[in-house]
This record gives sequence, C-alpha cells and structure tokens, in this order.
Amino acid sequence: MSSRKETILKAAKRTAKQAHAAASKKVQKSRVSIGIDPHRHCSVCWKPIPLDSEPAICSSVECSTIFERREKSRRRFSFVMYLGIAIFVGMLGIQIFIGATG
Repeated sequence: MSSRKETILKAAKRTAKQAHAAASKKVQKSRVSIGIDPHRHCSVCWKPIPLDSEPAICSSVECSTIFERREKSRRRFSFVMYLGIAIFVGMLGIQIFIGATG
C-alpha cells in the first residue's frame, strides 16, 4: 500500500520539476528574444517603469495625485479599522471586569 503512495509521490514530484523547468525556459527565452528588460508597472496607469522606482508610479502628475489620494484613503481605513477593534476589545474588557466584580 505504501509503495503505491511512494510511486505516485515520486511521479508527481518528477512531473512538477519537469513543468517548472519547461515554464522557466519558456519565460527566459521569450524575454531574451523580444528584448524586454525587467520592469514593473505603474499602480495607476500600468505603464512600464523601472524596478527601483518607489512608490510604484510613473512620473505623471495625474498618477501621483491619484496615488496620494489612494494612500490617504488606505491609511484612514486602517486607522478606523484598528480603532474599531480597540473599542471592541475595550468594551469586552469592561464587560469581563464588571462581570468578575459583580
């Protein structure tokens, strides 16, 4: 019984290695033949930008303002979420404290 499991496991590992090797060769070959340098994309307009650009936006003023607006919204949402959790935990703590003394 265990030998069948081992055979299946070995076959699956071999197939996974072969698939990984084939996929990595395909990707490397296509990049070299097309001549695309490694890059990332602007998080707003999806234009190609250099890998080292931080934050991941292009030099467009419009993309910069949209990115800043999104970041402010994200920070505000995170703050409100953590504040809500803190209030919930605080109220739970008060209920436990009142229940323990009462």
